[in-house]
Amino acid sequence: MEESTKLEATEQADALAELLERASAQGYITYDEILETLPEVEERLDVLEDLFSRLREMDIPVQDQVDEVEEEIERFLRDQERGSLGQVVIDRGLRHWHALQTLEAVYRDAYFNQLNDRYGAKWKHYLELSEKQARRYFDAGVAIALQALRRPAWVEIETGDGILPASSYRIQATVVNAQGDESAPCPVQVAGSPLPHSLKVRLHYLPEGASGWNVYLSDTDGAPGLQNDTPLAPGQIWELTSEGVKSGRPAGDGQAPDELIRAGGSLLLRG
Repeated sequence: MEESTKLEATEQADALAELLERASAQGYITYDEILETLPEVEERLDVLEDLFSRLREMDIPVQDQVDEVEEEIERFLRDQERGSLGQVVIDRGLRHWHALQTLEAVYRDAYFNQLNDRYGAKWKHYLELSEKQARRYFDAGVAIALQALRRPAWVEIETGDGILPASSYRIQATVVNAQGDESAPCPVQVAGSPLPHSLKVRLHYLPEGASGWNVYLSDTDGAPGLQNDTPLAPGQIWELTSEGVKSGRPAGDGQAPDELIRAGGSLLLRG
C-alpha cells in the first residue's frame, strides 16, 4: 500500500511538472490540457490547488478562463458597499471554492466540446459543490486587508563577475509596511550562471503603503527562502555573499485580514 501511494504521488508530481512546462512554453494553459494530463484530478483537489498556485506565481493564465469567483466577490462587496477586490485576502475557503469552480469549468467545457455524458455528470456534480462552497465562503465572510499591499510585479536581477560557484537561482520579493505586514510574493524569476559570478537583486519601485522589501532565494527546486534579516530600504541593492543561500522561511500568502465582510454587517478582526 505504501509503495502504491509513493508511486501515485510520483506520477502526480510528474503530471504537474508536465503541465507547468507546457504552460511556461505556451504562455498559457487550457482546461482541455489540464483534463488530458490529469484525467482524475477531482480525486486530488490539493494537486489542482497546487497547480493554480504555481500558475499564479508564474503569471500564466488559463486560456479563455472567466474568473467567475472574482466576479461574484466583486458583486458581493458592491452590494455590501464595503471593501474592494484589491483588498481581498486569499484564504483557505477561497482557494477551495476556486478549485471546485475550476473543476466545474473544466468538465463544462469538456462536455460541450465532446458531448460526453460522463463529463456532463461531473460538470453538474462540481457545479453543485462549487455553489455550496460559495455559500459557505460568503457566510463565513470575505476577508479583507484595510490597507492592502500590492505584491511586486518583478525584481531586477544582475549577474556579473564574481566568486560564487556556478548555480541557478529561483528569486522572489515581497514588500512590507511600517506595521510589519507583508505582501504576497512576486512571481518566481530564474537566474544564474555556469561560471563563477556575483548576484545582485534590486526592487526599484515600492507600491503605495510599503516602506521596505524582502528578498527570497533558492538554489534548488524548493521554495525560495528569506535572505535578509531586516527589511531592505527602497532602492537598496541586495547581494548574495560567499556564505551562500540561507535556508530562511518561505514567503507567505500575503497580509492577514483586518475585517470579515458578511451580508448585513462586518466583523473587525484587528485595528
